[in-house]
Amino acid sequence: MHIPDGFLNSSLSGGLLAGALGMLGFCLSRVLQTATTFANVPAGNNSNISNGVCTNALSNNAGKYFQKLTIAALWIFAFQMFNIPIQSATSAHLVGGVFAAVLAGPSAGFLIISSVLAVQSLFFADGGILSLGANIFNMAFVGSFLSYYIYKALSGKNYHLAILSACFFSVLTAALSCLTELSISKTVSFTTAFKDMMSLHLIVASLETVVTVALLKAFKNLAESKNE
Repeated sequence: MHIPDGFLNSSLSGGLLAGALGMLGFCLSRVLQTATTFANVPAGNNSNISNGVCTNALSNNAGKYFQKLTIAALWIFAFQMFNIPIQSATSAHLVGGVFAAVLAGPSAGFLIISSVLAVQSLFFADGGILSLGANIFNMAFVGSFLSYYIYKALSGKNYHLAILSACFFSVLTAALSCLTELSISKTVSFTTAFKDMMSLHLIVASLETVVTVALLKAFKNLAESKNE
């Protein structure tokens, strides 16, 4: 799903990069608000805190909050490194967007995925620098930020259904967005690549659901053991 440089036309990649930068500024301000809230909470206070961005009972101060975001980013970085090439398009891999957003909130999820994509692009040549805005739009905005609200809409009724729906929305919509961008840039034929792209990402979405549930449970258990 990582789009390399040269696959998108300049106007599309430039517009998506500008939008990504604007969204990064917005989400960074929200995350800093959350960190400031945590900084004002006395150590040992385990009550839920909500400032309209995310509710987090796993951290007692800003340092632990950012530590959790960093650990989540490392897990996502590792999972995204395993790519399955798609001959008629780019590649398929886990996204990790729902895991990041449910764990830390949609704004923090967006920043986590964006940071992972930036590191992959700059230091591992996994995704282009000029196409970074497109990759952020597909995997951080669609795959994490928007997907969080699918989870939120269903979580009150059934937690596992909410995770399942959000993961399938995340992976399949991000893949469709990637394919649409490639098609607009006349890099691939939408009709030719659609079957390969979407069928493989259906499998990825199923695996994404299992991994997301497992990771969220592991983080929850870890937080509970620390609070005992």
